[in-house]
Amino acid sequence: MQTISVMNAKGGVAKTTTSLCIASYLASQGKKVLFMDLDPQANASKTLLQLELGEAVSGPTLYDVLYTVVIEKRKTTVSKALKTITSNLDLLPAHQNMEPFKDAMKSHSRRPLDVLKLLVKPLVAQYDFLIMDCPADLSVYVENAIEMSDLILLPTTFDLYGLDGLALVIPVINEIRGDDFEAYRVFYTLYNSRATRIQQKIGRYADHLEEMEKVLPFKIPIDQSVKNSQADAKDLITDSMYRNSRARNEYTSLGNYILENWS
Repeated sequence: MQTISVMNAKGGVAKTTTSLCIASYLASQGKKVLFMDLDPQANASKTLLQLELGEAVSGPTLYDVLYTVVIEKRKTTVSKALKTITSNLDLLPAHQNMEPFKDAMKSHSRRPLDVLKLLVKPLVAQYDFLIMDCPADLSVYVENAIEMSDLILLPTTFDLYGLDGLALVIPVINEIRGDDFEAYRVFYTLYNSRATRIQQKIGRYADHLEEMEKVLPFKIPIDQSVKNSQADAKDLITDSMYRNSRARNEYTSLGNYILENWS
């Protein structure tokens, strides 16, 4: 099972959209995919489960599994929290209680960075890919994702705030995995090719990333179809309504890159 996490310490850079599109594309190509929602806001979970505004995820969630293992010190079967989305896509949903649970997870675990790795170990043989949607912070959930990832995707808007988010998370990647860990890649989202003034202002920061050979060629444009698909609870990747979407085309290219290089 290849483990891919999507992260940036800055919010609003399309992490969840990216995670959902990658998972949907890989599943559409016949790969068995497990989607783990690590964001206490649970936006990805609500989207996949097509929940109404204000509606909570029913049944056991990732939080329940973590609480049983970390606080109660009891063994549990993570599969109890799995939700089947399609024949090739399963979800480990998040819950808002994961937010205040961050500190407890660190203070009550002997190996806090290995908690998630150990939880999903029994599922490794069942899936081709594990996709993790991370919160916009540097919490223990993000640290766990870094520790267990084969590939870390770093979506960022082409602006100072987005790149500042990368400037926070990349040193943490190096701290946890070591300076010789090379499997992280940056790509631009919500991209506006006409914003030349912004490009000139932050060009030197972007150039540095290019020199590190970490920047993927895919630029996800600002595309209304993304918001439309979310509002309609539709799948941007597989729904024929969005076959001409520019964002869909770029995410499809990103999905193919993953299949070619990380299968």
